[in-house]
Amino acid sequence: MQGLPSSSQRSYELPDLAERAEYVRRNFDAIARSYDRFNDLTTFGLHRLWKRRTVALCRLQPGMRALDLCAGSGDLSLLLARQLGRRGQVSALDFSAGMLAVLEARLASLPPAAAPVLVQQGDASDLSRFADGTFDAVTIGFGLRNILERERCLRECRRVLRPGGRLIILDVGKTPRGPIGFLHGFYFEKIVPRVGHLLEGKRTEMYEYLPASAQVYLSQSQLSELLQRVGFVEVRFWNQLFGAAVIHGATVPGPS
Repeated sequence: MQGLPSSSQRSYELPDLAERAEYVRRNFDAIARSYDRFNDLTTFGLHRLWKRRTVALCRLQPGMRALDLCAGSGDLSLLLARQLGRRGQVSALDFSAGMLAVLEARLASLPPAAAPVLVQQGDASDLSRFADGTFDAVTIGFGLRNILERERCLRECRRVLRPGGRLIILDVGKTPRGPIGFLHGFYFEKIVPRVGHLLEGKRTEMYEYLPASAQVYLSQSQLSELLQRVGFVEVRFWNQLFGAAVIHGATVPGPS
């Protein structure tokens, strides 16, 4: 860590709401090529297990259609494609061109039996390109906290899902107070940014943004209440690693 300023030398503040969307897009572009390695290192590979659980909770069958919002470099998109088979289809949407370039390069690794992945750049809170009831499942992996208009995004997810379709969200959560919460806070706020800085070879603001955005993100109960408010049913969540990560599941009501 020699040559990098310590976290205590400079306090980080989240950008203003009016600037945040462009700030996040620009900085995700900057770290796109090292982001997967960063996730592997900082979660000790556990993020891959959490993503497999996320896809399993979608309850998809071959031939169905799925939308992966905030697709990033495509971990969930690729898992979904393998699950759905060649008769299925995955739409992968993200606002970072840099992240989508990494995803497109990874598509060559998909087996011939996997579903096609349609890669698109766009805003996760505006899904007007998709008709009502288009998808059997929507996933959002570590992206909802970066969306400013979260309620609008979730209402759009409900609209583009068919009756009975599933929304599965994987993101950070709130750990319990006490030793577990203290250790998680210390690790996430002090160690995680340093790992990112070392990977980039310089101080990179996005790795300061990630723990800061987690601090102001919704708790497990707050997100559950929001999902219910926009009209989802069967809302549940599953804590991963004491709540350091959380998977939320919700279903669009079927016909009455």
